[in-house]
Amino acid sequence: MFSFSRIYHFVKGPNPLHPAVWEGRLSGMAFRRFEAGDLPSCVELYALNERGRFPDGIMEQYRNSLAAQKSYYLVCEKDGRIVASGGVSYWIREDMAVLCFGLVHPDFQGRGIGTALLLARLALLNPSRATYRVLIFGVERAIKFYRRCGFQDFTPWQDPNGGKHPSGYLVLTGREIRRCRALLQAHQISIPQDEGRVPFRTSPT
Repeated sequence: MFSFSRIYHFVKGPNPLHPAVWEGRLSGMAFRRFEAGDLPSCVELYALNERGRFPDGIMEQYRNSLAAQKSYYLVCEKDGRIVASGGVSYWIREDMAVLCFGLVHPDFQGRGIGTALLLARLALLNPSRATYRVLIFGVERAIKFYRRCGFQDFTPWQDPNGGKHPSGYLVLTGREIRRCRALLQAHQISIPQDEGRVPFRTSPT
């Protein structure tokens, strides 16, 4: 079974969790835990990304997930507004995690925020476990990003309207989680020390 860094190293060269790989591509930023008062701004962020990307009926799932805090959601603020948000949780098994609703404001895309958001969510997992399988139930416009980061194709998922969409999985080791944390720290990207607050759930929505 190949891990995140081994696959990436084989395909693209230098290990993606070495700070030098991201020199000049990641900049300092702060992620914090989602709070109830962030709900309107996060729903607006979803709406800005919805057209041509998400199927009908998914916004309500997103709103409910935020309100019930079914996943641990991070947010990032720039210039006094939320520009990125994304969730992570353990799913079905303790060695399986799922990422959900990774969103970046259109005005701030292409600046490394999406990459930082991915790394930040991976860094919240407990590194004491040997390996995890991390899943993403994505959409066509976003799945290419995750493939570039080492995710492999997984069974497609079906939306409430019957449409099918791509998904992916990533094998991540405890050592790589620690390296994610070190990489973020090296680029002055802060995350909450909330490893123990990532919830466990039995449904992907």
